[in-house]
Amino acid sequence: MIRNPDRQSRHKTFLRGLQAAASALALCGLVVGGPAYAADEKPVAKPGTQSIKIQPPPVKKRLNVEKIYYSQFGLMTIATRRLAHQRPNTPDLYFMAFGGDAHQDVFLREVQSVRKLFDERFDTKERSVLLINNPKTVTKFPLANSHNLLAGLDRMSGMMDVNEDVLFLFLTSHGTPDVLSVNFKPLRMNDLTAKNLKFVLDRSRVKWRVIVVSACYSGSFIDDLKDENSLIITAARGDRVSFGCSHENDWTYFGRAYFDQALRGTFSFIDAFPRAAKTVGKWEKEQKLEPSEPQIHIGAAIKPKLREIEARLKKRYKSAKAGGGTKTSPQ
Repeated sequence: MIRNPDRQSRHKTFLRGLQAAASALALCGLVVGGPAYAADEKPVAKPGTQSIKIQPPPVKKRLNVEKIYYSQFGLMTIATRRLAHQRPNTPDLYFMAFGGDAHQDVFLREVQSVRKLFDERFDTKERSVLLINNPKTVTKFPLANSHNLLAGLDRMSGMMDVNEDVLFLFLTSHGTPDVLSVNFKPLRMNDLTAKNLKFVLDRSRVKWRVIVVSACYSGSFIDDLKDENSLIITAARGDRVSFGCSHENDWTYFGRAYFDQALRGTFSFIDAFPRAAKTVGKWEKEQKLEPSEPQIHIGAAIKPKLREIEARLKKRYKSAKAGGGTKTSPQ
């Protein structure tokens, strides 16, 4: 029972927001279908090792589908209730990650690792949310689906100054052209299309957006998402597959190159891209794989906004270094 009147009011407001989100998605007309896998998509070993095809282990414990569905409101409440308000006259960064496929743990590991990196290095602690599809996390994190993405961004945008702060959205899964796989059998959920993602983002009213899509054919998302206020980065060209999505891996190829390597040496999301693309190309050449050719769209208006974020993070780094609190490269 909620005894505090203010908490009760906020609880009711959030519930109405979730109901509105559900209605909006229904109007949007989401595409219903099976998991989005490329016909020629195959697991690839870590860079520098022989390619090995490994089947994910079966889920040993039978999932209580009904319980999982009904738990989403509570999990979303827990995930978003501790989000910090924006700081006046400060360009804050807010982070959300979406791990779409439940049957290969690489996506689980990747979104958790990227969130840790952002909370520690990019100052998103208490400003970050994870949406994950994985049997290991069904009681801890909300599902990665369109409804929770819309509800989470609605709650997050309410904490932001939507005209000043920047949203960093990271999505990782399998993919086909214009579609990101949302797959968690035996749950039935809709895949996320480029147009649906655009709808969700526009509804959030967040002006400044950095969106990274790591999936096969992810370059096909750029045309629907791009504008002058957005930075869009994808792991592959619109007609190419990406690599590294094996169950036993800690990272996909692009995820490791961009987040685990390039962004540990710079605060610039733009400068990190060519470094990551070059690294991915080197690994693919060594494995004799067709180049995935990662893509980038840089909106003209977002450049100065991102420079504000970089300047603040560099200042924060120098202050922490002076106090002996960090060993991470600034650049």
